[in-house]
Amino acid sequence: MLLGAWALGACQHAGPNPRTLHYIGKDLVATRPADHRAYAAYVQAQLALALEPPDLRRALDQMLLALEYDGHDAHLWTVRGQVELQLGELDAARRSSARALGLRPDYPPARELAARVQQRPVARRVTP
Repeated sequence: MLLGAWALGACQHAGPNPRTLHYIGKDLVATRPADHRAYAAYVQAQLALALEPPDLRRALDQMLLALEYDGHDAHLWTVRGQVELQLGELDAARRSSARALGLRPDYPPARELAARVQQRPVARRVTP
């Protein structure tokens, strides 16, 4: 009897958890759930960006917090890079872009950010 209950329980976990399933385009994929603390910070960053005018410093602070909880999310790195680019922090935006692409080379928003960063001229120091 105990063996039968164990086997039934094992069958329940054979496939992906329905809570982790979502569509990307027409493909149904399973991904791990986001850390709730990272998601909360991400939402706060989005709220700061939605202000008129956007509160870019607050948005960046929240993205830094989100990445403390989930540093392996290409989307978080991409949004951080976008905010850094808006702030004129080009070197930081380049690093964030590279990190996002390192995690997901095929991620379209990260590729778009990389292209935007490459189009910006590198500030040159003028020596007297």
